[in-house]
Amino acid sequence: MTRYPVAEQENERSKARVKGGQPSLPAILFLLWALLIPLFEAGIMVNADGDPARHLRHGETILATGDVIRSDPFSFTRPGAPFVGFEYGSQVLLAVSHRLGGTPGMAILATLVIAGTLAGLTAWLLGRGVDPLLVAVTVTGVAVLTNIHWLARPHVFSWPLILLLLAWLEREHRPPAWAFGLLFAGWANLHGAFVFGWLMIGIYFVGHLLESVGGYSEAERSQERRRAIPLVPILAVTVLATFLTPYGWRLPWHVVEFFRDPWLRTLTQEFQSPDFHSTDLLPFLAALGITGLLLTFGRRPHWTRLLVILGNGAMALMAQRNIVQFALLAVPLLALEWAPAWNRTVGGRGFAERFALAARSGRTVPYVVITVALLVALALGRGRVGSVEIVPDGFDPRRFPVAAVELARGEGVPGRIFHEFVWGGYLLWAWPEQQVFIDGGSDFYGGELLRAHREVIGIQPGWRDSLDVWRIDLVLVRSDGAMASELVREPAWRSWYADSTATLFRRASAP
Repeated sequence: MTRYPVAEQENERSKARVKGGQPSLPAILFLLWALLIPLFEAGIMVNADGDPARHLRHGETILATGDVIRSDPFSFTRPGAPFVGFEYGSQVLLAVSHRLGGTPGMAILATLVIAGTLAGLTAWLLGRGVDPLLVAVTVTGVAVLTNIHWLARPHVFSWPLILLLLAWLEREHRPPAWAFGLLFAGWANLHGAFVFGWLMIGIYFVGHLLESVGGYSEAERSQERRRAIPLVPILAVTVLATFLTPYGWRLPWHVVEFFRDPWLRTLTQEFQSPDFHSTDLLPFLAALGITGLLLTFGRRPHWTRLLVILGNGAMALMAQRNIVQFALLAVPLLALEWAPAWNRTVGGRGFAERFALAARSGRTVPYVVITVALLVALALGRGRVGSVEIVPDGFDPRRFPVAAVELARGEGVPGRIFHEFVWGGYLLWAWPEQQVFIDGGSDFYGGELLRAHREVIGIQPGWRDSLDVWRIDLVLVRSDGAMASELVREPAWRSWYADSTATLFRRASAP
């Protein structure tokens, strides 16, 4: 039997489609996540860190100038340095959504992308003949694993593109190279994760070659070689396609260079290995255990799928930001591999049979359109339905120095400012006249400056000298942090404003 990486053929009963008036399974899951995410996650989506505000300021700058940002206008640590914005397209989309609906507009835009990705995954697995109950379990698992990255940030725009690339690579008859080129050209103008797409194409090339030397018939080995060879020109086309941005070849080169800085991987939390003492990461630990069991007791998957599963598992263990790729790629491929065994043991009987009959009927488009219209209306109302606030508008004063910045900006307090790392993006948005020390764009600032910031904020030896060298006049830090406690006792500094979130210090010698 061939080990060609396509799903088992559906039986005649599962081919039947009854079009009723009820929503289909993709529509149900889209509606479920599209409504639940804004209700329970919208506040976190824009307030988890300072990056949504940073992306908003970048997007607004691009809209105001009509051009991408080519040199740094935001910091005094790297003023005028060459700048490559590998997320500029997504930043513009976030800025437009903010203009239309404030921070609820940003959260709802991200929600639609996330819910659309989950619904698209549902439709793809159903189309590959996977039992609907197994599809529902799989997609729910993907949602749980990706939940920690449900944020109004550019990375979510890569999710549907990653899934589309997987679907194309898994097809028996793949699209032509130019279609892959269009995909990567759009991807490069939205987010830098297209580099991961190159890796996926390479994995499938290697997987087909490994399969071609297996102990199968000559026809099957020849078939695997025929599937491997076209991936070489496809990879070349996708690399060239990423040059089609306002930055040209500099954008892909910048993204590749970004991963070569060891300090960034060491000091940036999302590039660090998962901490399984955190309850947020326990679902990923469980997913690794289930993956190990399935690979141990099941048949050996096709080499392309096995490399994707193992490779993404390894990358997720090295950097927790890669958990999303593991969820979007490894989990669905495991479902495809275990679909035949599921059908023999669970599918077609009892609750699974009733669920399948209901899930294979119904309509998708009308319900998706209605749901999108409702969320767009909620966004245009800035998260309100009448006088009731459904989605919070604005940045959370418990997480950001909202009052301190508003007062300091209103009074025109001058001077260079040192601040918490996660507040850099918020300062770009809320105090645009003030240049920052650093923000979440660690690819631009580099590991050395990130390390210098960490040494000062951590009260490491020489921190006072660093403030003097950088000619810092203002320090904006958490009121409950170590630096605030230290500066209160420093005669060279005085507290200018303080609340439960932030304290703003000024040099005692300042006028």
